[in-house]
Amino acid sequence: MMQFSFDIIARAFVSACTMVLSAALLLSLYLGAANAQHLTHSDPYQNSIAIASDANVHEDVLARHVVALGVDDLTDLADIWQRRVQTNLSKMADGLTRLKTVADDQVPELVAEIKAINRQNIGDFQNYIVVVNALGRKDGPEEELKKHEGFIKGFVGELMLSYQWSAIAHLSWDWLRSGRGGLRALSGIIRSVLILGAAILLGGALKRLSSQWLRKRDEEHQIAAVVIPNVIRWSVIALGLLFAMWGLGVNIGVTTAIIGGIGFLIAFMMQNLFQSVIGGFLLQTTNPYSKGDIISIDQTIGTVVDVNVISTKLRTFDNRLVQIPNQSIWQGSMENLTKYRVRRVDLVFGIGYKDDIERAKAILAEMVAADERCLKSPEARIFVGELGPSSVNIFCRPWVRTDDYWDVMWDFTETGKTLLQNEGIFIAYPQMDVHVHTNEVVSPDS
Repeated sequence: MMQFSFDIIARAFVSACTMVLSAALLLSLYLGAANAQHLTHSDPYQNSIAIASDANVHEDVLARHVVALGVDDLTDLADIWQRRVQTNLSKMADGLTRLKTVADDQVPELVAEIKAINRQNIGDFQNYIVVVNALGRKDGPEEELKKHEGFIKGFVGELMLSYQWSAIAHLSWDWLRSGRGGLRALSGIIRSVLILGAAILLGGALKRLSSQWLRKRDEEHQIAAVVIPNVIRWSVIALGLLFAMWGLGVNIGVTTAIIGGIGFLIAFMMQNLFQSVIGGFLLQTTNPYSKGDIISIDQTIGTVVDVNVISTKLRTFDNRLVQIPNQSIWQGSMENLTKYRVRRVDLVFGIGYKDDIERAKAILAEMVAADERCLKSPEARIFVGELGPSSVNIFCRPWVRTDDYWDVMWDFTETGKTLLQNEGIFIAYPQMDVHVHTNEVVSPDS
């Protein structure tokens, strides 16, 4: 009978427990759904205010939420965080005051309490600065900004005047070891230095490798071998500088936007310079000339001595240095006089209409054949090219190596005239025959 009663009681107890647990489970599901529905329909803006005012919010989370807040809410938040910092300072001042009067066995406990408050204050002070900076970026009331900036500036000074040096040393040591204080700042500096140093080393290495590769790839492509490696190097350094700023805690997104705006303004003000830079990059793709080539630009002839992304420098035959913007070269007309290995010398000798054409052509052919600088292939051509107003123009066109072009042209101009003159064939010059007609009047008396 007792066994039967015990089984009945046990089963009834188990059934009751099951019913209670089931009811609790259903109630928790209902409350969870209601809470989820409440969160779903809650105002995200009010949610940001609640998070930004939470005493335990992390600085990074706070920085994300203050972006959405208005000036009025940020003003209230700044007051909240200021009061928290002031409360922490009051607690620390009270603890340091009691430290002089408590018994020796209570000192370790009180020091630990002061350090705990100080660690809390480090985070609160950082959050306070985040809110004040956000208020300043959104043009908050000038009086409010002055109030908070004055409190922040006087924080360290008042701290040093109010506390004993030993206490300041203990609190400073706590700040240095704090993950949101000294360690964070030191790690950020070290990380930034390492990133920037790595960017400089990587940029230099990429510059050397790209320069060697371009020079081996095409010996004539010297413009690209000079300009492109420098562009790669400075691009890597600029990217490393951005990441170094990120290591210091600077908001890269905001910084990039600011740099972009400033860059647009600078580009507008210096559009001619940037057009020359763009022209320099376009010249890299076509490679019309290289360092050491002789080129002609706007009737200026000279040897290319330097090429960069902004301009090209020429040394003229009379030893003058001429700098020409790449924009003018790309948009204008440029002639490369030494791009190819051989060139044709174009000479014109004008003889009189009564002179022997075949004899003149033979004399010029002998002059070309006797000069070793003239190439056999391509073959020189000598022909009557034009019947001018006062002369028969004989064209003499030998092919020579590019290095011999100017010497052959100057020598043949003088030698050809002398040889033709010695054979009685003179270079014709413009002549004009004037015929005067007179009308005599006959007198009737004659």
